[in-house]
Amino acid sequence: MAKEEKPLEYQRRIRDTKGVAQRLDLNYLNRPTLLGIVRSRVTWAAVALAVLVSIPLVTGYGGSRRAVMNGSVSAAHAVFENKCETCHVNSFGSVPDSACQACHDAGPHPAKVVDTARATDTRRCVDCHIEHHGRGPLATVGSANCTACHAKPAAHATNAKVKPVTAFRAGRHPEFSTVAMTDTRPLKLNHAIHMPAAPKTIRGMKLPMKCADCHETDRASAAGALLPVTFERNCKSCHARELEFDVYHVLGPNAPPAPHTRDVNTIRDYVAAAYRGRPNAEQLTRDSVAFLLDRKCGYCHEGGAPQTAALKGVTGRYPDAQPWLARGEFDHRAHRAVACDTCHAAARASTRTSDVLIPKMESCLPCHGDTSAELDRCEVCHLYHNRALEKDVERKFGGTR
Repeated sequence: MAKEEKPLEYQRRIRDTKGVAQRLDLNYLNRPTLLGIVRSRVTWAAVALAVLVSIPLVTGYGGSRRAVMNGSVSAAHAVFENKCETCHVNSFGSVPDSACQACHDAGPHPAKVVDTARATDTRRCVDCHIEHHGRGPLATVGSANCTACHAKPAAHATNAKVKPVTAFRAGRHPEFSTVAMTDTRPLKLNHAIHMPAAPKTIRGMKLPMKCADCHETDRASAAGALLPVTFERNCKSCHARELEFDVYHVLGPNAPPAPHTRDVNTIRDYVAAAYRGRPNAEQLTRDSVAFLLDRKCGYCHEGGAPQTAALKGVTGRYPDAQPWLARGEFDHRAHRAVACDTCHAAARASTRTSDVLIPKMESCLPCHGDTSAELDRCEVCHLYHNRALEKDVERKFGGTR
């Protein structure tokens, strides 16, 4: 009988430090793993692809530089759209003012000579004129660029007299300065008589008149500026008889009117020529001139007209060059679809020449102000640069800016 085999006795594994260390594979850090291999190959492939892509971008081959542009440039700059270095004189840097001023000249700010303030911090061209926003005009400026300073004018300029502006809305924009003005010209002009509510005929003249009968736009003006109202063009057709001088009716019913001029000698010579050959011509001339100046001129002019060598001219903001809105611009042509009395609502009831019939701000707010449209931008009604003080750039661009 075979000797009975005894089971091996289980001996516990020695778990000292040396024993554990002998079981470790000390080369595992050097053994490549699948993840490591994939990651390495992908990295080198990406580097190679970036190099290949950058070659046409740097050389501009096939117009590929467009791929890294921040949108198309404005229409005015489209001629050198592929020549980034024209404006970006420093690679990957902001466009300096000197790059803009190489082609453009901008008049100072404030734009209006009526303002004597001087800005204490000057903004860069690119702060307001932001390129790469499409083919639109680069001159278009967001209102935030204006209100950044005009919300607190005294903090950004010395001798600032303008009031704070944060938006074109009631309470956030000052009322137009014309509200507190009066027309001091020595004229007798009654709008209500010329535009009565009920139609009528006076001395063959049919009323009411239309605003455009006297207030005409200048076709040569891009903004449709109004032509000055003159006697010869706007008043003579109805008021020629106000220049009749034949006080004794010796010339008959067809006697011509005297000229409308400030030169009294011209008037006197004209009247004398009309009476030449008549009995008592000298007396007729003297009495007729006195009648014309003392009585007839007073129909339209306050205080009549003194018999001096030259009559005092009618001066004032209009028809002279000085506008009523000292700081604002108005484009009548852009508003041609709107009836005049929609804005000039007080005209039909005005009986005094002293009335300044420029609309109040509330007349503009239905279309401008809080509509979030292009009509609300400050630059629609206000200039920033004084274009009259720009340097001559016509020699560079043949008359275009």
